[in-house]
Amino acid sequence: MTQREKPTYDFICFSDLSYEFDFSDKKEIEKKIKHRLKYHKLGDYNQERVDYIRGLKDDLYKEINLQTKSKYFSKSKSNFADLEDFKFEKMTLDYLNKYDKINESDMKGILNFAIYIYHMR
Repeated sequence: MTQREKPTYDFICFSDLSYEFDFSDKKEIEKKIKHRLKYHKLGDYNQERVDYIRGLKDDLYKEINLQTKSKYFSKSKSNFADLEDFKFEKMTLDYLNKYDKINESDMKGILNFAIYIYHMR
C-alpha cells in the first residue's frame, strides 16, 4: 500500500482557488486556505503567494476554456474529454517559465488538476 503524498502549500492554495470565480466570496476561500494550511502544518498564510497562485489559476482557466482554440489543445483519440487533449509537457514548460516561483512537481499537479476541473468535468 502506498502512502499518499502530503499536499504542498501551492497545491492547497490552487485547489481551493480553482473554484473561485468572479461571483465568489474571496474572503471565504482565503479563510478555507488558511484553515487547510494550518491543518497540514504548511506555514503561515501569505497573501502575496495566494495572489500569485490566483494569477496562475486565472491564466489556466482562460487557456483551458478556449478548448479547441487553445494553443495547447491536441484532441486525443478518445471520444470523451481526456487529460491528453492538451499538450501537457509544453504547458508545463511554458507555465514553469511564466510562474517560476512554483516548482515542477507542484506545477504538474496543478496542471493535471486544472485540466480535470476545467476541461473534463
